[in-house]
Amino acid sequence: MRAHLLIFLLVAPLLATAATAQTDPPSDPFGWDLTIIEPNDGPDYDLSTNGEVTVEFFIENTGLTDIQISIEYDVPFNASSDGPTEESIGAGENETFTVKLTGVNVITNTAGLAASLKIEATLETRAGTPIGSGDSRSDEVDIRIPRIYQLMIGDPTVALDFNSGTMMDFQLEVTNHGNSEDRIGDVELEDDCPLLSVSVDEASDLEKVLKPQMDQNPGVANLKIVLDISAAHPPRACDIDIRVSSHGSKAEGTMVWVETTVRIEVIGGESEENTEDNTPNDPTIVTKTTVPAPSIFYLLISTLVAFGVASKRK
Repeated sequence: MRAHLLIFLLVAPLLATAATAQTDPPSDPFGWDLTIIEPNDGPDYDLSTNGEVTVEFFIENTGLTDIQISIEYDVPFNASSDGPTEESIGAGENETFTVKLTGVNVITNTAGLAASLKIEATLETRAGTPIGSGDSRSDEVDIRIPRIYQLMIGDPTVALDFNSGTMMDFQLEVTNHGNSEDRIGDVELEDDCPLLSVSVDEASDLEKVLKPQMDQNPGVANLKIVLDISAAHPPRACDIDIRVSSHGSKAEGTMVWVETTVRIEVIGGESEENTEDNTPNDPTIVTKTTVPAPSIFYLLISTLVAFGVASKRK
């Protein structure tokens, strides 16, 4: 009796294992699949600022024979694609491939816009034998337009001579050439003349929201620069460096800047008629002010004083 019990205890686990094995479906001897690999930072692939992105995918062959496949790409945003079009996958193997999308004009597309990239592979041969069934696998992933911050500072629209001892201002136009709404963030000014004070007028359009150029009415923000030049300033040229940051980029912690240099000509207290026009061709701010000519009364007094000094010397 004990012998029969011992035999049963030894055989029972084997029978249970065999029964379980019979319920499991056998592996597909002709199986294969295509899968797009998700990026590390989310389910979508983001285009770069120059309109490019590289997408990874793999093809797995779980079958018992080698397979030959053809690959096609249905790309968004009129992009160009550079990826494999024919590949061989060994039995029981999987291969990883990449396709690079280029040529997307991200500026003309709204930031955050997404469209699908579809990759489709079709089985052509198995173990060297052509397959006419049209067996294919495909996968899709969204390609997303990045957010571009790009303000631009226009050239001065006026040319003025700037006399020492005066305060004037001039305006520059700031426009949005990115692909989302933006406005002026920080403004930094720097000049190379010690007796010149430069500041931003509070009346500037620092809070005005600018739409991208693709919009029908993108808008313009006026940046007013105030110049306060000392009366002791010698005649010379002064360069003013103007840097403007994108408010949108500042909010995201990237701080995208645009800069320009404007030259002003500081002249002495000469009248406008005696001042030669030496305005250079590059953007130059010359602030014109007219210095009053001496009156006849002051000329007469000066003549009498000079005559009296000469008489005493004699």
